[in-house]
Amino acid sequence: MSESNDQRPGEQHDQFHKRDAETQMVLGAFVTIISIPVLIGTFWANTYRAAVVNLVAGAVLMAIGLGIAWYGWKKKTS
Repeated sequence: MSESNDQRPGEQHDQFHKRDAETQMVLGAFVTIISIPVLIGTFWANTYRAAVVNLVAGAVLMAIGLGIAWYGWKKKTS
């Protein structure tokens, strides 16, 4: 039993490409949002070392999240 495929050959690939780009954008937004409480926690750290760890971890998470979201946006627009 073969199914008829009414789509042109590249159309399904384009749909997967768009879906993957949107998934990356959502994942990037999620990681960026998760980084915000980590950065806020820097102000309530008891020691200098804890504050630095929170600041660095929050900055790295935010950079990763924004990078993933940017990459997904770039893939979606291309």
